[in-house]
Amino acid sequence: MVNKSKTIKLKDGRSLGYIEYGDPKGKPAFFFHGWPGSRFSGKEADIDAKKLGVRVISTDRPGIGLSDFKKDRKLLDWPDDIAELADFLKIKKFSIMGVSGGGPYVAVCAYKIPKRVIKAGIVVGLAPINKKNLEGMSFRGNLGWKNYHRFLFLRTLSALNSEILFKYIPFLGQLLAFPTRQDHLAYVEAVKNKAGEESGVKEAFSQGIIGPAEELRIYTDDWGFDLKDVKAKVYLWYGAKDKCVSLNMARYYESRILGSKLYIDKNGGHLARYNFEDKILKTLVS
Repeated sequence: MVNKSKTIKLKDGRSLGYIEYGDPKGKPAFFFHGWPGSRFSGKEADIDAKKLGVRVISTDRPGIGLSDFKKDRKLLDWPDDIAELADFLKIKKFSIMGVSGGGPYVAVCAYKIPKRVIKAGIVVGLAPINKKNLEGMSFRGNLGWKNYHRFLFLRTLSALNSEILFKYIPFLGQLLAFPTRQDHLAYVEAVKNKAGEESGVKEAFSQGIIGPAEELRIYTDDWGFDLKDVKAKVYLWYGAKDKCVSLNMARYYESRILGSKLYIDKNGGHLARYNFEDKILKTLVS
């Protein structure tokens, strides 16, 4: 079966792009890509989703892939888009999972539409930016996250740099983005198995850099809600040797979301998720 990209027209007139992977008759789970990423990033879950009977619906966020840009959007806007897509697909309740930069979007859905979210998975997910949460990250990442909210040119430069590297020298782009040996090995294995990492990143820039640059602003702005008010069941997966998202971010989520459960891969980096994708899906749909 060929996975086809689709769009729906939202109430405000914008198009929202998505694609489905896994078992079309399985239990529904929405996939939120990282940064940079797109709907094609959800392909990483395709094989395990087919085995486990999971219907993965992978989306493009505004300004990325097939989704129209939305000026001055906030993190709190995203659950409304997902609720509309779920209504269109006639899905009442569903699980959600987000990797890396998709983590905040999982958190806000778990907060804003908890009655529709069965379970939520934050996988090596970015947390609110503060001094403690940045400890343990790479120098390059630390410098960026401290300043993205203040300087438009820095967000633009970061997005442009990523577009050039990932489009034209993808292997080098991944080596620079994921600075640990564990991630280098995981990336090579992912490409070999056609996990969607490369195509997902390239599609992120199909409309240019404005969408990805806007994401950096949203991550570093005030999120507009308190994680202590999240009511949905949340599971957290992180790698102890991750230099892109610190383990302090995992602890931050765990300490604030009541009843959340944290799993740590002691030897894993940022791409550790490729080692336990099946466990994540099993947990979210069981």
